[in-house]
Amino acid sequence: MRERIEWIDFARGYSIFTIVCYHGLQRVALPPLWAQAIAFGGTGVHLFFLLSGFGFSLSERAFRPGIFFRKRLMKVWLPYVLALCISWFAAAGFHLFPDGLHAWLAGVSLYQMFSEQYIESFGGHFWFISAIAGLYLAYPLLLYIQRRAGDGVMLVFATAGSLVWWWLVFFLEKGHLRTWNSFFLQFLWEFALGMALAGWYKTHTAAIKEWSKKRWWLGLPAGALFTALMVLMLLKMGDAGRIFNDPPALAGYAAICFFLYGLGRHYTPLLERFFRWIGGFSYSLYLIHVLVLTAYLCLLDRFHIPAKWPFLLPFPVLALLAGKAFESLSRRWTALFDRK
Repeated sequence: MRERIEWIDFARGYSIFTIVCYHGLQRVALPPLWAQAIAFGGTGVHLFFLLSGFGFSLSERAFRPGIFFRKRLMKVWLPYVLALCISWFAAAGFHLFPDGLHAWLAGVSLYQMFSEQYIESFGGHFWFISAIAGLYLAYPLLLYIQRRAGDGVMLVFATAGSLVWWWLVFFLEKGHLRTWNSFFLQFLWEFALGMALAGWYKTHTAAIKEWSKKRWWLGLPAGALFTALMVLMLLKMGDAGRIFNDPPALAGYAAICFFLYGLGRHYTPLLERFFRWIGGFSYSLYLIHVLVLTAYLCLLDRFHIPAKWPFLLPFPVLALLAGKAFESLSRRWTALFDRK
């Protein structure tokens, strides 16, 4: 269990850190090739959805809807509300964002998942909260199918739901709209895959550990292959490539993560500890990093410093410090609402 949790923390830290770097590099001038290459960092959300389903299925305790949704409110929604409040204050007091009260209300109520006007408010990254909230609502149904019919039927059901959604988005030509291309049904199959993999891990723990110790290096060629397929789909298939490329994106990104974890365990323990450390406050880092990025870029602009990537190097450090501080603040915030 200890090794399993360490890998989850590593993968979460790796995912969020690459997303932070991706969002930062999106905002500066880059050569055309690098501007395309940084898209790899954004695919971290796919692994994060899988890890969410995986984590829920680790426990064998009886599912109680009231307890489950209360925990989601405490661990996900309340920190999100705090981040929204800070972002709104930054928008009102320092004009870091053009959004106001209506955007804040849409975010707090999660109405933003249905509104193209508000889905990218306060920096654009809060769409993720809407997507994960939809997956949480779908979890009881997926769990019921999993327990009654097994992992395979549950995974087929979720994958079919995602496939129908992909085709609907494609035929309606809505692939360019965030409310459509990032709706939770787009990622339902990844969440369900995580649930199924957790059950498989429980029954094959020893074999998986033994295989991963000897074959971790396979993650590099596998990651390169699937990432190349993802890029090919993006370049050659237009809107269809953007809608249907999630499977190779997840496979490539997860394979590289597996390779880096093995590399860290065998040769570079500092790398492993770094990502596991980030994994301990990964959600807080995600919530606050765009605010830090926007404030940092405004500071560069005020001192007439060009927005080029060398000047962006302090940003990840500042984001990590802010994420760690927000984690502490968030814990105190949520404790105010904890009946215990």
